[in-house]
Amino acid sequence: MDEQRWLSTFRFRVELEPSEFEGVEQLRSANGAFAEVQGLEVNLEAVTFREGGYNQGPRQLIGKATTQPLVLKRGLSLDTGFWSWLQRCTDGRYPLPYVNGTVRCFPPGADPRGSGGPEGTWRFVNAIATKVTCAPFNARQSSEVALEELHLVHEGLRRVLA
Repeated sequence: MDEQRWLSTFRFRVELEPSEFEGVEQLRSANGAFAEVQGLEVNLEAVTFREGGYNQGPRQLIGKATTQPLVLKRGLSLDTGFWSWLQRCTDGRYPLPYVNGTVRCFPPGADPRGSGGPEGTWRFVNAIATKVTCAPFNARQSSEVALEELHLVHEGLRRVLA
């Protein structure tokens, strides 16, 4: 399937690359396309601080940031590096195969080789797969969806601005 058709069907391209940790020697890069991405969320803990001499009330500061797992739904990857990485996540050997990655959202009908680029780009770091659900095999229905769900836990998420 060519990339133009992938993006008109799925709209979210996910690109993986090795993180600075060991464990993914065979992975140079891997790509997949998905119809839905959930978990692009960062929560900041509010910390209340009472400052002496400031009588208008407590100050509100920002504490630790937490992220949600990324859930990639209804996707496809024909990239052998992608499947090798998933297999490496499940084989239980150490060190764990952490990856960094990019999620790019393209508008409907976008040409990834053209000048119109993605509508939004997010970067995540030190991710590992925690759940993989493949699409059911059904001889009566053909489906381009090879992955129903892929859950990734990660250590940081940021939106790439221009």
